[in-house]
Amino acid sequence: MRILAVETDAILLNQLTDLIRAAFPEAEILAFDNCDPALAILPEAEINIAFMEVEIGPASGIDLARQITAVYPFCDIVFCTEHRDYAREAFELGASDYLLKPITEEKIEHALSLLRHTIVHRDTGKGLYVRCFGEFEVFYNGKPLTSLTKRSKELLAYLIDKAGAVCASSDICNTLFHDSSDSYFRVVKKDLLRALTEIGQEDLLIKLWGKLGINREKIRCDYFDYLNRKPGSQNLYKGTYMQQYSWAQSTFSRPKK
Repeated sequence: MRILAVETDAILLNQLTDLIRAAFPEAEILAFDNCDPALAILPEAEINIAFMEVEIGPASGIDLARQITAVYPFCDIVFCTEHRDYAREAFELGASDYLLKPITEEKIEHALSLLRHTIVHRDTGKGLYVRCFGEFEVFYNGKPLTSLTKRSKELLAYLIDKAGAVCASSDICNTLFHDSSDSYFRVVKKDLLRALTEIGQEDLLIKLWGKLGINREKIRCDYFDYLNRKPGSQNLYKGTYMQQYSWAQSTFSRPKK
């Protein structure tokens, strides 16, 4: 994640940078007090999000935003300004948000909930967290859960995609393992159960005779937040979902429950 901050006032630039860093501690932040260095780095540094003042000395933040999006059309633009007059022009340009100073943590959070293009995953936290939007990944205490095998990870993804529905083992085998035997499915299921047991999360699985499911209420997951319409979650989906799994690509073409 690379974030641009442009603000002519040195104190306000430092404050803005601190707020951005608090929201994205691992992001690379490029902070400038005028347009020239910001334009100079564009060919070399892809920008994901740009926070900027509308009036940047003799230059215009609107013009800077146009030049940024000309190079990186999926860069989210957030204006941070004391000038109300440019809001219409900013949104016509495609800005994600238009924040009026003073800029606060709450305003930054609001802007992040409205991003048009950038997928923001900051809720990995402690315990188990599953990311479905973008590439599927499983985190434990903020780090990828490496004890999952490739197949057991895909099995977990399949169960999460079913959003709590209990699935027949035969259906799972047909979708994920094709012509593999039922014994192969049992091995993968055992691998998944072992990985979850190691972190004390074995009760996530619903195990019935010939069936398997996930307890939707016991797992933190961006897809479940989306289904539950958690505040800010409706902007998480940017067009990609479990993108490494072909069988998951039909999910957003079917009705959500």
